Amino acid sequence: MSCGSLRGSRRNVIGTLPFDSETSKETIELKVVKGSDLVDVKPGSHDLVLKKGLDRDEGVGKFEAVVECRSSNLDADFSQLNISVFVTVKDINDNAPVFDSAEYFVEIKEELPAGTIVFTDFEATDNDQPGPNSFIQYAIVPGQHSHFLDIPDPFKPVITIKDRINYEEIKKFSVEIEARDQGEPSLASKVPLHVTVVDVNDLLPRFKHLHYTAKSQKNGILVFEPEAISAQDGDRLNASLIFSLSGELSDHFTIDNDGRIRSITPNPPQRATFFVTAAESDDHERNSTAILSIRLQPSLAFQHNTYSTTISPSTPIGSTVITVSANSENNASITYSLLADTNTVSIDEVSGNVVLRKKLEKPETLNVTASDGENVVSTTLHLMAANSEESCRTPIKFEKFEYKMTIGKLNVLGVVNATSRTGNKPNYILMNMNSDFEVDNNGVVKLLPKARLNCKNCELIVVAKDGTQMAITKVNIDNPAFVLHSSTTLALLIMIILCLIFAMLAILVCRKFCEKWKQGNRRSSICWLNGTTDTGISITTTTPINSRYVVNSDRDRCYESKSPGPKRSQGAHLVPVTVVSDGSGASPTVYF
Repeated sequence: MSCGSLRGSRRNVIGTLPFDSETSKETIELKVVKGSDLVDVKPGSHDLVLKKGLDRDEGVGKFEAVVECRSSNLDADFSQLNISVFVTVKDINDNAPVFDSAEYFVEIKEELPAGTIVFTDFEATDNDQPGPNSFIQYAIVPGQHSHFLDIPDPFKPVITIKDRINYEEIKKFSVEIEARDQGEPSLASKVPLHVTVVDVNDLLPRFKHLHYTAKSQKNGILVFEPEAISAQDGDRLNASLIFSLSGELSDHFTIDNDGRIRSITPNPPQRATFFVTAAESDDHERNSTAILSIRLQPSLAFQHNTYSTTISPSTPIGSTVITVSANSENNASITYSLLADTNTVSIDEVSGNVVLRKKLEKPETLNVTASDGENVVSTTLHLMAANSEESCRTPIKFEKFEYKMTIGKLNVLGVVNATSRTGNKPNYILMNMNSDFEVDNNGVVKLLPKARLNCKNCELIVVAKDGTQMAITKVNIDNPAFVLHSSTTLALLIMIILCLIFAMLAILVCRKFCEKWKQGNRRSSICWLNGTTDTGISITTTTPINSRYVVNSDRDRCYESKSPGPKRSQGAHLVPVTVVSDGSGASPTVYF
């Protein structure tokens, strides 16, 4: 007989002994003589019961029990016999799979391709007997991050990459691994797998901003907005970065590894745009670029810091007394306006023309603004009243109409001097380039310490004032330190070459035209004799031998013109000339 359960309960009937007594008065005594530790005979019956639970997984797969039978009838053919009972213990699924660890940990590099094996150090076992009850299948339990990993073969403890893992998006996550047997019903166990994502060098360096602007400098270092130049490794691996500059005008500056930029030339450009590159020191091909704008001068500026004009009583109302002008780097339209409560003048907001509206009674100082929609700048306008009689009586003038000076090692360039018949000391006003030069009350022209000159020949306008009288002179300043930028020099060289090419082409075209004209359009006949009685022209040689030559003596005095041009009856003409000697052999000299 066989036992029908894996783990039988105590006193369970596992079978009935198959025999009958010969007489009804006969009694049978049953006794287990072998295997009595496991089974027993239920009193008053032929049933064989378990004395304790049986577990096939503990090694009890089958056993033999011997039951001794004694009859009360001693005269029976068999008053005593033994019955062997063979018991087979059947397995049931009473054990779930067990992992070899309560939890697992693994580090996985980011950006590994799908199918890459990343973890195999796990396994589960089942204590059930070999068969479906101990046959294990593995799987990733569905969850928030289960799409990252996969177990492609459920019968093998091998985990692979299923979906892209990006360190910048997720740095740690956990999934559950399940081991399930194939029993009825099946049993399963689950353990967590904790994953740490490892960053790899797959991203370029990154600037905090894509555009930096410098509008000032401190201690020779450019101050950038919105903040100082900085970059970091895109993978956060703290890779060492190096900076470099490139683009037009970038050779005037240098940058250190902290992102600080300083000028390295005496006169760096006040306005420039170029690039800064951050590259990994171990791999220069892994780099990123940002744009740098140098704006040490405003993009909108008046041509002069101050404007001044003298208005005489005879100036007509409605006439333009002066024009102010501003330049915009972006070529934007500029709007002009007056910031003063005055009825004397008005300004045209488009042209900048200052128009007289009423007679000027006393000097006025006005503020004029210019706007391009983004920036607003201002300048000062001085209106001075002129007395015509006084101007003729006490004129003021400079000693020279034009001064020439040269920039040297000293900041003093020279002196301008104006005199007045009144004997008063005039006041000097510099009308332009006030950020680079100044003229003091003695007429001394100086170069300012912070001057940034971008001109080879700088032209200054200086005004001398004595009361209502004014005089103007021009100061030409030579700047030997100025060097054209390489790009400007190249542009000039290209222009010169193009001009030479066009000149050569023009010469060739003119020569071709002249040849064609000579061949087909020249005059073949000319009417050039002035009188009907003329027979020719006599030419006398300058040699000692007097000889007479006759020009066109064998020709008619007047010919029809075959050229496209109109006939001419007088004046000089280009004519075919035939000179005939009188036989003396001397060569004539012909004057026209």
